[in-house]
Amino acid sequence: MTTAMLAALKWLRNRNGDGVFDRNQVLVAGGDRAPIMRATWNKLEAGGLIEFYLDRRRVRVTQAGYLADLSRVEESA
Repeated sequence: MTTAMLAALKWLRNRNGDGVFDRNQVLVAGGDRAPIMRATWNKLEAGGLIEFYLDRRRVRVTQAGYLADLSRVEESA
C-alpha cells in the first residue's frame, strides 16, 4: 500500500467509512467531497480494504480496512 492509498483510506474512515460517487465520479462521504482520484479507490478495493456496492456507486470500508494501522498516516487534504 502506498502512502496516498492509506491517506485516502483514513479520509474515508474519518467520515463514517461509507460514501457515494457523484455524477463526476468524486466520492462524497460525511458531507465532504474527497480530494482523491477514482483510480485510488479502485486500488484500495483490489487490496481488500474497501468494497463497492450498489452497482459500484457506493463504497464502504471493509473489516480489513478498519484493522489497518493508520496512526502514522495523515488523511488526504
